[in-house]
Amino acid sequence: MVRPRFLWSLLIVPVLITLAVAGPGCGGFPEQQSVRQFFQASRYADTMTLGNIATVSFDPKKDGWVEGFSIVSVTPEEARELKLADLAKALKEAQAGDQDHTKAMKAYQDANTEAIDRVLKAESKGGRLTGKDAEVQKAWTKLREEQKTLSKAVSEARAKLAAERRVAELSVDDRDVTTYNGTEYSKDVTVDATVRLPDGSSTKKTLVLSMQRVVLRDEAGLDVAGKWMFTRLHEK
Repeated sequence: MVRPRFLWSLLIVPVLITLAVAGPGCGGFPEQQSVRQFFQASRYADTMTLGNIATVSFDPKKDGWVEGFSIVSVTPEEARELKLADLAKALKEAQAGDQDHTKAMKAYQDANTEAIDRVLKAESKGGRLTGKDAEVQKAWTKLREEQKTLSKAVSEARAKLAAERRVAELSVDDRDVTTYNGTEYSKDVTVDATVRLPDGSSTKKTLVLSMQRVVLRDEAGLDVAGKWMFTRLHEK
């Protein structure tokens, strides 16, 4: 009875030692599987998978493909407040103001069509106006300047919302994100990778993948957690 137990100990101890050494490198980072999926999808140009997990790719025709990698480090998550609902509201208000001004401007134009025509002709020739036409010119100039200001406000509000919602709509793809506020989380994953280049040669590279996800918050204070997305990739 002693010999089998002794032989079992001789066999199991090396296995345990091997697992202890391999463990941190194989499963020490929860991002391991996501990074592997990203590199595999990039290698095989799996656009459907990439579309669900990334806004970037590791182009096999240009960059080659990753044959193997190990995660070196993951930065602490950084949080940034998202004001999606607030920005959407600001856009609607800007659009409403622009539309109201457009209606007022058209009403003034309809009531002063002939005078405005004379104003435009005089302005094209650099002429000066007097009397009633000068008053119309002053009012029409003011309306035009206000229109430019309001149009610019709409454009800027639309651009701010578009920039804020870009990652949110990818991270949470089953909601109208503009009805929520929330938080955007970011982190960088650094990997040492063995890369097979398009010419067939192999090289070592240190790559940094930026990951982002969004957690939306509804009016009741409940969270809607989004998925992590790869949004940037560069060589260190």
